[in-house]
Amino acid sequence: MTDTTVPTPATAVRTSRPAALWQGFARFRRTRPFWGAVILALGAYFIARPLLGGTFAFYTTVGIRSITPLLLAGGMAAAAGIAVVLPAQRHFPALVAMMLAVASLPLANLGGWLVGMVLGITGAGLVFSWTPFSEKQLDRFAAKDAARAERRAARRAAR
Repeated sequence: MTDTTVPTPATAVRTSRPAALWQGFARFRRTRPFWGAVILALGAYFIARPLLGGTFAFYTTVGIRSITPLLLAGGMAAAAGIAVVLPAQRHFPALVAMMLAVASLPLANLGGWLVGMVLGITGAGLVFSWTPFSEKQLDRFAAKDAARAERRAARRAAR
């Protein structure tokens, strides 16, 4: 196992590669509307689920009605992706995803049996209301992570 150095505000702490990857993911997660986007994407999955994996013959038999839930779910999934990739532009995709989730009630099997619609509305609301942490808060998180890593290293050294 290789060690990498993770810079912190106070000192440099040596952590293992998985710990450094987890800390990087935690910082990524804290700087974006991550959980709202995950819930929004899950709602999109529930809306599209009845039609996923269908064959061309199935889609032509059902007709244009089979495309509507896929378009609604695709728009919601795209909004979730945009919110994660471009957190500064989260408001417009969240509003569009909210409208698509509400439109899924009459257009897509009662909004994915209501589960997809409720998850879509909840996820879009979380994405819309998310506010970024300040640098001071992120530095405090980094200091807590560094202190936790030091405690773990001290426990390992004591063994």
